[in-house]
Amino acid sequence: MKKPLRLFLAALSALVVTGVVVIAALTFGFVGWQEFAFAVIVGIVLGIPAGLWTERRIKRNDPFWPPRQA
Repeated sequence: MKKPLRLFLAALSALVVTGVVVIAALTFGFVGWQEFAFAVIVGIVLGIPAGLWTERRIKRNDPFWPPRQA
């Protein structure tokens, strides 16, 4: 499997952003399918770049990167 950290962080960030938008929409009383679709789009557009940025920052600031192969 190539780039497991990148995939994990991108998926995690997208899901977190999507969850925040869904919770905000439900809090304001929006309960249609359009709000959920909007949340997914916002999660993809904002979450994936945030995950990729986080992955690069982790690798740049970690003095022990790359990990040793066993």
